[in-house]
Amino acid sequence: MIILIDAEKAFDKIQCPFIIKTLSKVGREATYLNIIKPIYDKPTANIILNGEKLKALLLKSGTRQGCSLSPLLLNIELEVLTTAVR
Repeated sequence: MIILIDAEKAFDKIQCPFIIKTLSKVGREATYLNIIKPIYDKPTANIILNGEKLKALLLKSGTRQGCSLSPLLLNIELEVLTTAVR
C-alpha cells in the first residue's frame, strides 16, 4: 500500500486541541507541555482596523506563523499520523 501525504497546507489545518492532546499522549514532560499549552490553548487573533482594536477572534486551527516550534510540532503530528497508518 502506498499513501501520499500532502503536507503543503498542514500548518493551516492542524487543530489546536489536537496538538495539545497529541503532545500529552506522546509523553512530553509536563514542563514542556506547560510551556506549549498556553500558546495553543484557545489562541486568539487581535485585529486593528483604522486605529481601532476589534474584538479578539478565536482561532480554531493552524500553528503560529513564525514560531520556531511550529515545524517541530508539525513533525510530531505527522509522526502520530504515520504510526496510525502503519
